[in-house]
Amino acid sequence: MNEMAMSSIVERETIYAPRGMLTVHKYLPVAVLYFFLNSAGLTSGLFYTTMLSPFLFLWLFLEGKRWLTFKFLACLSPFIVAHALLGIDSSFYYARSAFLLWTTYITVYAFCWALLSCRNIDRLFEQIIVMNFAAAMTALVLMPTSLGDLLWIDDSKVNPGAAHNLRLKLFTLEPSVYAGLMAPLLIFAALRLFQKQGKRQALYLAMIAIPFLLCQSFGGLSMSLAGLGVALLVTFRHLFRQKRTLLILTLGIALVVVLLAIPNPISRRVMQVASGSDSSTNSRTILSFVVAYSVAAAKSLWWGTGLGQAKLVDVSSLGVGFTVGIIPNAVAGTFAELGIIGVLVRFGVEFYLFFRTRVFTNPFRLAMFVIAFISQLTGSYLMDVQEYLMWCFAFAPFFPAMNMQKGAVLKNGHA
Repeated sequence: MNEMAMSSIVERETIYAPRGMLTVHKYLPVAVLYFFLNSAGLTSGLFYTTMLSPFLFLWLFLEGKRWLTFKFLACLSPFIVAHALLGIDSSFYYARSAFLLWTTYITVYAFCWALLSCRNIDRLFEQIIVMNFAAAMTALVLMPTSLGDLLWIDDSKVNPGAAHNLRLKLFTLEPSVYAGLMAPLLIFAALRLFQKQGKRQALYLAMIAIPFLLCQSFGGLSMSLAGLGVALLVTFRHLFRQKRTLLILTLGIALVVVLLAIPNPISRRVMQVASGSDSSTNSRTILSFVVAYSVAAAKSLWWGTGLGQAKLVDVSSLGVGFTVGIIPNAVAGTFAELGIIGVLVRFGVEFYLFFRTRVFTNPFRLAMFVIAFISQLTGSYLMDVQEYLMWCFAFAPFFPAMNMQKGAVLKNGHA
């Protein structure tokens, strides 16, 4: 099915689906597994989506997607050949990493295909927002109990010398991961409020904004605000002439100023990040690229050290304070294992798809592109399902009712 036909189907289903229905969306169980429980009870680095990828591959095969593995290997083959010629130190690590990358590819393809072909995706987003808000409020109640340690993370235990500060993470690995999961929901709710202002839309935005603030991931918050700001400036310019829009923006800015001015855990976290004393921020940015250069240089700056080979390189002499397991930066991780060629391919594909799919014609997709682009430079990792789903939201025809027509303002249809 081509992109135009898929977009038409999604648009019809999005606009004309019953608004008042209380039925559970058919993909809600899968969405709950991905959003809330993907790593619950598993060791670090293992996810249920990874374990389910063979079943997702079988489903896609039965749906007629029979050449997915061939396409995956065709894209990866130049790097496999180059690394084989340069010498692979551990064939086991290489094969395992290639398999994990395949599971990421299959999972993201399956999720994207399912979301594009499902009915009423906006209703699915709404149900996840409500469930997430309920989970966050439950976590607040459980904070003083022994169960609070499962749902909150204490900065003083993670970063020695940091102030005692609890950040919401639910069952994810860390607050930044939780913020990344909420980013598409936050953008969806915010843009819909600007498009169709009303109490219902404001309520959904509040229900996703509160958990976002509780997780105190200011990297995630700043990226989301950047994406939202670009989307508003490019596709919602006419709204800035409306008094109600200006009132919403003024109230939002006032709320942020008050939140930062009054002493509270959130304002203390902001000062910690702004002062550069947050070690997690440093490790995801500057230190990741320092390590990546050292790892790639061990074999080839152009082709990298090879999939899974980064962990075999000793970087203790760099004094960065961590060893190479998974480099916590997607671009740095690409540079380390796939070299400059891999980084060029990565950026080349992103910019090609940006213009090929006309991302700039849809505010939701444009915001997601900005978030994903910044995220890959400040965090994530090479096999992060979460980041690749953001790219899918940017490049696939989601929420077509928001599309800007050439020479026209935004449609009034519901997103």
